[in-house]
This record gives sequence, structure tokens and C-alpha cells, in this order.
Amino acid sequence: MKLKYSIFDKSIQKSFYAKRKNTPYRVNDWHYHEEFELYFPMTGSGIRIVGDSMEYYGANELVLCGSNLPHLFKTNIEDNDHDRVVVKFSKSLIFKIIENVPEFLKIKKLLIDSSRGILFPVSKSYSMINDFISLSEAVGADRIIQLLSILNKMSKIDNFRLLSSESYKNVSESRNDDRLQKVINYITENFYREISLKELADISYMTTNSFCRYFKERTNKTSFEFIREFRISKACQMIINSNKTISQICNDTGFNSFSSFNRVFKSVKGITASEFKYMYQEINSI
Repeated sequence: MKLKYSIFDKSIQKSFYAKRKNTPYRVNDWHYHEEFELYFPMTGSGIRIVGDSMEYYGANELVLCGSNLPHLFKTNIEDNDHDRVVVKFSKSLIFKIIENVPEFLKIKKLLIDSSRGILFPVSKSYSMINDFISLSEAVGADRIIQLLSILNKMSKIDNFRLLSSESYKNVSESRNDDRLQKVINYITENFYREISLKELADISYMTTNSFCRYFKERTNKTSFEFIREFRISKACQMIINSNKTISQICNDTGFNSFSSFNRVFKSVKGITASEFKYMYQEINSI
């Protein structure tokens, strides 16, 4: 499945997109765009890909996708009625409104967290159905006010779940820490082979003990954990973007045994690589 860049052609009269639709949504394009996207399926079910996460979804599973985060939502073929609200708003628009305003700090944090994709609990999103319907019907300044109201409610929800892995986010976003970026770049270029702790320490000009403390402080995980999760992230992308077998992907992502690959894949993703591939094949059959 080829990743495509999507350009949102907004209306002269409207600064962002908000629309309610009640038709099957079976677009095959895995895509990304500059705008943040809120996807709220009020009925229907299907398969959702956000970053390196692939899951089945059901009604009222509200998702916020960050700017330039690859995603796809595809409904099941039997769901002829798929009532949903889709909202897209640009980074420049929303940050012009909330930047340097202390009262909007929680909304700003929410948007930053969305770089990995956010899934909100159904119990919370269900209570916002009327808010999203109102947004899709609003005109004039009420549109901006309603959007901010929804983002404000979402920013107060604590028990949301980040969808794509942390390693996917770490690699895709730019870092201010040049030393850490150098290490991450090294991992992304050499993940297919064994990477020793000494290698990483050497390119950081640190002792191994100092490097271990440094890396853990900045990523909240060991370099071993990061490499392992990055390899699984790459495996997911290979399943989605190539015709390679699971065995080939195991070898191409630096695992020294198939059993080790399967064990790590399931511990990171919650399902086996074969199950993940089956879910992807189901997408193409819908």
C-alpha cells in the first residue's frame, strides 16, 4: 500500500474542514497531510491504521491524528450506513489561536501528543456526539468556537491511548538534542544488524554507563528497548508497504531467530506478525 500526501483545498469562506457524512468510506489510500484530523465514527466499524498501529475499530471510537501522521480508516463492506464526522484543521490556524495563551496549555499538549495518534475512550467520546454534530452544522465564528470547545473537552480526558509506537514518533519528528538525534539516526540506518551498546556510546563520545543513563533520561527506555520497538515498527511498515513474507521481514529487521521475532512482535503489538498481516489483507479485500 503506497503512502500518499494529501492536499486539503479549503474553502475561501471556511478556515477548516468539518463535515458529517453517512455513506460507506472505503478509500484505499494510506495518506498523510499537514492538517490535524479528528475522525469520529458514530456508527459502523472497520480497520484503522495510524502510524505503525493497525486495529479494528467500532462506533464512537474518536481518534485525533497529528500533523503529517500517516493514517487510513476503512469501513467493513457490510456497513452501508457509516455515520461519521471528519474535521481537519491546519497547524498554523490552531497555533495562531492558542500559542502564548496560558489557558490553552492543555489543548497545546493534546495536539503535541497527537503526533502518535490518540484514541479516546468510548465513554467520553460518546458524550460528545452532539458537539461534533453541532460543529458540522455551525456557520461563521461559531465554527471556531465549537472547535475550541471540543478540543477543550478532549484536553481534559486523561485516560486516552496513544496509537503508534513511541519509536515511530521519535524517528519521525525532529529533535533539538543533536546528540540524541545522531544516535537515533544511527539506529535507523543500522537496525537490520546487531548494534552493540559500545557502538552507540562511541558515537555519543560517552562511556557505556554514561550513555545508558543519558539515553534512559531522554527516551524513558533503554537503547535495547528502543531498538527492539523500532525494529517492530519497521516490520509493521514492511507488512503494509511490501509483499515480503514474514520470514523475510524477520531477517530484514535484524532478528536472529523467527521465534524471537514472533515473541517480541506480540509483546509490542499485542498480536502476532501473521495476525497483523491478516488484518492488512482484510483491508485490501474490503
